[in-house]
Formats: sequence, structure tokens, C-alpha cells
Amino acid sequence: MKKIYGVNLGGWFVLESWMKPALFEGVDSKDETGFMLKNPNAKKDLIHHWETFITKEDFIYLKSIGINSVRLPIPWWLEGDEPYLNSLDYIHQAMRYADEVGLDLLLDLHTAPGCQNGFDNGGIQDVMEWHLDQKNIDKTVERLAFIAKTFKSHPSFFGIEVLNEPFVTIDLGLIQDFYVKSYEAIRKETEKLVVFHDAFRPEDTSWKTFFKQHHMKNIAFDLHLYHCFSPKLIHGDFDLHIQTIVKDRLKMIRKIHKFIPVIIGEWSLGIRYESLKKDESFVEEICDRVLASLQLYAYTQGLGFYFWNYKIERESHQNWDFKRLISKGILPERYPK
Repeated sequence: MKKIYGVNLGGWFVLESWMKPALFEGVDSKDETGFMLKNPNAKKDLIHHWETFITKEDFIYLKSIGINSVRLPIPWWLEGDEPYLNSLDYIHQAMRYADEVGLDLLLDLHTAPGCQNGFDNGGIQDVMEWHLDQKNIDKTVERLAFIAKTFKSHPSFFGIEVLNEPFVTIDLGLIQDFYVKSYEAIRKETEKLVVFHDAFRPEDTSWKTFFKQHHMKNIAFDLHLYHCFSPKLIHGDFDLHIQTIVKDRLKMIRKIHKFIPVIIGEWSLGIRYESLKKDESFVEEICDRVLASLQLYAYTQGLGFYFWNYKIERESHQNWDFKRLISKGILPERYPK
């Protein structure tokens, strides 16, 4: 398999208010469920967002700089389950854009019935009930089979990630059982790549046994590696950020990649610099460049990566905005063909 140089198209079909605050103006919610329930103009606003947030020109641009794959977060309610809208036609359009410009597209099921993590990106913040009801799990497997059947005919169809970020407190045995059922359901439709998230436990010893026992083909393991959520990194000096990449993550990726292909499905240059600014020698732009270069090296030691995110529609959070980071000279203007 060729090396993945990719970017996420997040915030398009699964809303997160921080990524486009203007869309949520006057709406007392941070997630798509609240957006649909509390915005009297939800349908009109959402359709306009789908039609304008990402366009074919963005796909053309990504292809022109050497990006070869995009990860597209999609919701479990893509058929229009109440109170949501049916996004199938727009997802098909996104895939046609990828077809036409020659980009691989990884469909990422970003939400699940009952919510798998309690995050805004899970569709409903502060709710995490997916794992408490077998009906939720069964419905998720059914939707994955539907997604595979519905989109597999697109030339750009690269594979499916079965569920984004199931939370660290959910029993790993339950998640792994769900992964097996999902794999089997998808395999009835396609032999394309099936991706499993690490459930925030990439180094749990059970993974090696799990993958060895089940003999699954054309699969990958998704790790999300950030610098802004760990208290240790938030309060640490910049040397600690460097060591985390060079010593810890690089070693971890190489170790896991020996028994299961690794994809870094999400990473960014988001870092909480407040404590670092107390150091008189600190220069933010230099640190950004170092952080970018080291991560790019480390995250290509597996199958490759997808940066989070292609676009953030606000003045702040620029270190999460792939296109602006390129324009600032922090990220490379070109990626290997």
C-alpha cells in the first residue's frame, strides 16, 4: 500500500461548533444534535453549510500539493433519522469530487447511536450511552454495512473506519467484539481497507492477541496523537513535546506497526503555549516548525497520516488549519507523489 499523505475533512458532515462558530451563533449547543433541535433554521443553514464549507476546488487544491487521501467523518444518521437531515446525496457528491480529481477517500463513521464518547464530535456532548444498549451496537453494525454497500462503487472509495474514538472507559472486550462484527458485515460488501481506532489504548497488550486471533485482512489501526489534551504535555516544557514524539511515539508506532499497519488518523499542531511563553527563549513559530517536522517524520513510519483538520473557519485555532499552516510556511507546500 502506498504511503498516505492525508487530511481530515472534519466539520463538514458532522458539526463541531468550535470549528465554525458562526454556524452556531444564537444556538445554545456545541453539537449537531443541539443544532438541529434548537435552531429554527437548521435545515436551511445546514444545507448551505454542506454546499459551501468544502467544494470541488478544495479537492483540486489538495491533489495539486501531493495529498493523496482524505478522511471524511460521516454520521450514523446519514439517512436522515430524526431529528437529523439526510446527507447521502452530499456525501456522494464529496466522493464524486474525489473520484474526479483522483483522491482516495476513507469514510470514517464519526458518531454512533447513543454516542460512543460524550464529545461534541460524537454528535451529542456529555452523553455516552452507545455501549449500554446492544441495540445501539447492532444498529451501528447495520449502518456500516449500509455505508459499504452505498458507497463502494466510487473509484475513490478507499475504505471504512468503523467508529471514531470509542471512549477509554468502555470495556475493550466489548469494543473488540464490535470490531469483529463490523469487519464481518463490511466484508460482505467489499474487500477494501477496514480501520479500527485504538480506543485511546494503543499499547494495551490485548490488541496484538486480538489481531492475531482473528486473521482479518486489509485492516489498519488508527491512533490519534495530540499535544493539547495531556496534562503532562500542557504543563511541560518544549523539550518534553520533542521527547514525546522522538522517544515515545516513534517507538510505539514502529512496535505496533510490526503486527498491525498503523495510521495516524488525527494529529495537529494545536499546543497550549501559555506555560511555554514564560521562557524568554521561546519563539512560537520556531516551535511550530519543529513540532510539524518531527510529527511528519514520526507519523510516516506507519502507513501514513491524516492531519486534523483541512479547515477551521475562525481567526483563532490556526494551528489546526492545514491550509493556513501551509500558507504560513509551517507545513510543507508539497507532499511526495
